[in-house]
Amino acid sequence: MSRLPVSVIVTASGSADDFRACLDSLRPTLGVRDEVLCVVPADRTDLHGILRGNPWLRVLHDDSGDQVRRWEAGLAATRHPIVVLLDGDVLVSAHWLDPLAQALDDPEVVAVGPRCHHTYGPQNAELPDEAMERVATFNAYARQWRQENSGRFSTVDALGPVCVAVRRDALDRAGGPTSDLPYERLREQGRIVVAHGALVAHVVTDLCSLLLPDVPDGAPLLSASLIVKDEEEVLAACLTALRDFVDEIVVYDTGSTDRTREIAREHGARVIEGYWNDHFADARNRSLAHCTGQWAFVVDADEIVTGDAASVRAQLAAATRPTFLVGVESEGAFGTSADGRLMSVRIFRRNRARYFRRLHEQVVDRVFGEYLISSQTLNDLTLVHSGYTLLRITGKDKAARNLRLAELSTDDVDSAESKLINLARSQLWAGQTAEAIENCRKGLAENPANLLERIAFLTTLAACYEQESRYDEVRSVLRDLREVSSSPFAADEIEARVCFAEQDFAGALALIQDFPDGEMNDSLFVVTRSRVAEIEIRSLYSLGRHDEAAQQLRESVRDGKLPLSVAMMAEVLRAGGTGIAEVAALLPESGLRTLLLSTASEPDGLVDELLDALWQRYTGSAAVLAGAARIGG
Repeated sequence: MSRLPVSVIVTASGSADDFRACLDSLRPTLGVRDEVLCVVPADRTDLHGILRGNPWLRVLHDDSGDQVRRWEAGLAATRHPIVVLLDGDVLVSAHWLDPLAQALDDPEVVAVGPRCHHTYGPQNAELPDEAMERVATFNAYARQWRQENSGRFSTVDALGPVCVAVRRDALDRAGGPTSDLPYERLREQGRIVVAHGALVAHVVTDLCSLLLPDVPDGAPLLSASLIVKDEEEVLAACLTALRDFVDEIVVYDTGSTDRTREIAREHGARVIEGYWNDHFADARNRSLAHCTGQWAFVVDADEIVTGDAASVRAQLAAATRPTFLVGVESEGAFGTSADGRLMSVRIFRRNRARYFRRLHEQVVDRVFGEYLISSQTLNDLTLVHSGYTLLRITGKDKAARNLRLAELSTDDVDSAESKLINLARSQLWAGQTAEAIENCRKGLAENPANLLERIAFLTTLAACYEQESRYDEVRSVLRDLREVSSSPFAADEIEARVCFAEQDFAGALALIQDFPDGEMNDSLFVVTRSRVAEIEIRSLYSLGRHDEAAQQLRESVRDGKLPLSVAMMAEVLRAGGTGIAEVAALLPESGLRTLLLSTASEPDGLVDELLDALWQRYTGSAAVLAGAARIGG
């Protein structure tokens, strides 16, 4: 089958063996009219000898040390209207160019890429270990792959940097190559496509030419990166708290209609007026592209950073690893603060990482696409997240938004299990429990190899049954969960809630009494006694152990935790001999915001009593005044 001739620009990369294997796999796949140009870094003398005696390619030496300059040099030396940019530590398979040329037969297509092992984005293809044992096993696997995926094409927003075919004139109009290639400007000119029938394999090595150099020591140490839309209520507090921790704040606005952009500028942030394409990872990456720091700190507008700024900066300055876990404490649906602590990769070296996935986006290696899971925690730093309070959930309509994005993601090129668990969780949150149950069962029937995904399906399925009061089925799921989880406490917490719902208060307390104080489970949640404080206090209260219930509540409040609604706290404290005013006396000032948020749907008389007590303790407090103004209109 004849096809368009192409110019292949190979940027020499990887070890000498990797580069030789790339050229050996490439040569038999070329047509008589194709041309190949290799751009070799001046300092890679180990690769120079491999290129001698190869008349089928031309060699260009480059001493810029910059991947974009290498691509530019190659483009200037080639002549065909279709150019393939190929990293030099890639194995290509037979006929890999044919599907790319087939896609470009459509004049609306401006760029196309093959599926690729170890890359970022929609091209990524996870290959089994046995397929990568030898060149012969890869070729056999690729042959079967080609037969199963022949003729399949998907339109996508962007491709990765490892291997892409692009129309030269479209690339010129887009301003030429960039480190990630200018996919946004290419997309303005036509469609970007993945050709599923073509398969290549990228070798993971520190010698990959696509790896960005370290950010210079003279650059800012830490950049805060935010994506926002209509966040005028919370953004000022977020940015004020950030000021001492970071050197710059980049706020990427996705279309606010309120004062969000003005507030950001008033707080010294650099505001980027961007857009929203129903894709969280894309928006995160666009924000990161405007940061200049050595490290990036990703924060949401409804998060408040707390901790020791000097200690955090000292840890970053001395760090040898590229990522850090940060503790995120979420305020609960009623303004309570006992929902637990999730450890999340929020700080990472800017040149090493990016985000992937439309919903519940994850940090991945910016070239190889592998998830960057950190084992080290950045001490003295916590984010307090108010995004799941009742007020925020209702006002931002997050359940409907997440369900829509989860449904859109089913067409994305990603792990089928990952997409299904995100959809099931979103359906559960939106009240579509029957649909969520069906998808959890479907996901489990596929027997996912990823243990964390299996645990996610089981915990979501248990939550679905719990929501429908199908407690026997909850316990059946918990038996399976205990078999695969390395920590018993996820199952114990769910079972404790079931016991409480069935009014087996003694059974609930028996499960809770062995809860640890600070153990991280499989899902990176830090399991603490405070996560089950509501069940413990309400079980004690229901058993008539009122003094114990009140004492447990007092200890939580002293720690800044609010495990119950305001009305329930008042009931427990009255039974213990006091009343809601004691909350004002015990609560540290750091917990004021959480408490005031929780009063939105409480009885007016009770809230008045609480506000009076808070005003007596914190006379002149702007937070108390703001809370009173919210309640009183």
